[in-house]
Amino acid sequence: MLDTGDTLPPGPRHLHMVRPNQPVWVDLKLVYPVGAVRTRLPDGLDLTGTVPGLLGMWRATTTGHWVGWVTFQLGPVGRGGTTHSQWVLAEALRPREERNTWSGSFPSERRR
Repeated sequence: MLDTGDTLPPGPRHLHMVRPNQPVWVDLKLVYPVGAVRTRLPDGLDLTGTVPGLLGMWRATTTGHWVGWVTFQLGPVGRGGTTHSQWVLAEALRPREERNTWSGSFPSERRR
């Protein structure tokens, strides 16, 4: 089972805390699928890149998909950028560190 480091009583069966929070890459193209380019706006938000984030927990959806609670930055700090915390599909996340430090942190890596 996932070693979460959490000392609280177990919560819902399909909720897994990740302690300490794990650094991830967030693929914004999968978080915000905006489609074809309409026009280029140099000072607009770039929703096509990949940004660093911190993963705090995993939760299963009613359809069997996994989502991670992730905090990440949209836009540059000090120039209209904001910090967001939201559920993100697992497919849009990947570890920012070497795999051996991640054992069990992603739902697909959990031991059954």
